[in-house]
Amino acid sequence: MPALTRVTIKKKLHDLTRTWLGLDVHSARHRGFDLEPYRMNAKYTRRLLHFERLLTQVDDLQGRIVECGVGPGRSIFAFSILTQHLARPREIWGFDTFEGMPPPGRENGDHNAHMGGVWAWRPEQVVESLKLAGIPEAFIEANIRFVPGRLQDSLPSYDGGSIAFLHLDVDFYASYKTALEALYRHVVPGGIVAFDEYRQQAWPGATRAIDEFFAARPEKPVKSPVLDLYYVVKTPSEAGIRK
Repeated sequence: MPALTRVTIKKKLHDLTRTWLGLDVHSARHRGFDLEPYRMNAKYTRRLLHFERLLTQVDDLQGRIVECGVGPGRSIFAFSILTQHLARPREIWGFDTFEGMPPPGRENGDHNAHMGGVWAWRPEQVVESLKLAGIPEAFIEANIRFVPGRLQDSLPSYDGGSIAFLHLDVDFYASYKTALEALYRHVVPGGIVAFDEYRQQAWPGATRAIDEFFAARPEKPVKSPVLDLYYVVKTPSEAGIRK
């Protein structure tokens, strides 16, 4: 499938800007929904372009979009916007405790010791925020599935469907190890695994877990040309690896 044209991207960004700038953030907050993470700014415009490049790259591949670490649903929002413009519709699965971050282990640095329990959004809050931000309810019901629970409990229940794009935003060493060990086997050859914390000074455990997992594999993280985020593309030789 050819990449999206610049004209298509320009129109998409124009439509998305209108959506974001039109959000009634204050009214939504009074109703218990925080739409601030969905507002347009330079950082998240670059993030949208980063996801557009990666999702366009896998547009010829079968498989789901899977995210570990949903938070307020900012990335799910981007995936929802983008998949409506790409040729291949996809299911979007989101794994999260929906109770905030788990307690960090020693591998994650002392400065993260206070992070346990923060960034908690319930699935119904994310769904309602997506609707308020302009994602059609029919699209959400047909394409988005949230799986609550700790990753070590929820990922073993993943039904084995192939994954074209895996987005990991799980912060800590143990969470990255769990997610990669459980889900990488399901990523199709040519599929992409994108990382939110790789080589981020604040998250040393994430970098360590990713480096350890790929140490004996041919893939190595590469930096996005759009912003300071990294990803790997699964090679065909990895297709038979089951661990």
